[in-house]
Amino acid sequence: MNPARRIANILLALILALPLALALRDVGGEDWVVADLIPPTGEAAALIMFAAMAIGPLGRLAGLRRPWVVWLMRQRRRIGVTAFAYAALHLALYLVDTGTLHFLLAEIGAPGIWTGWLAFLLMLPPALASNDAAMRLLRRRWKMVQRLIYPVVILTIIHGALLMYDWVAPLVHVAPMLLLYLAGALIDTNDTLNKRTIA
Repeated sequence: MNPARRIANILLALILALPLALALRDVGGEDWVVADLIPPTGEAAALIMFAAMAIGPLGRLAGLRRPWVVWLMRQRRRIGVTAFAYAALHLALYLVDTGTLHFLLAEIGAPGIWTGWLAFLLMLPPALASNDAAMRLLRRRWKMVQRLIYPVVILTIIHGALLMYDWVAPLVHVAPMLLLYLAGALIDTNDTLNKRTIA
């Protein structure tokens, strides 16, 4: 591995760990409670997931042969699994904070809660399939499993908006990814129209 790529990998690891480091700053403080870690870990899971999903359309727009695009495309799995790890931590902290099964079951029907549960359950298969062995085993079905992440995006936005009583922040978080997908779709449509015109 060349030095530039090694440095890039280290920087990526630091960036992915930064949300957790920031969330842990106040642990052990006088007024600190476990619940304080729930929002930042959930937000980190969402942002990192959106970032992983944005790499594909960004690469297509910038050119798939560019060295930095090639490197990013190779990091998608790592970034996506990190997003799942944050989501798992988010859920674990919620379970610890909830404390009892009775309270957990009492609020699971709330839209802001069950959307989070469903998002996590749908993230689980793609996360488990994010390895070479799963790709070989699933073959063509591997892409179908990975596409489960699309409804996760919708559920994540709804989950965050309902719990924060604010639709603006979740939509702002997902906006760059959506714009990249939209730009890619417009380019594909334009290319298709041009091919039909030439034909």
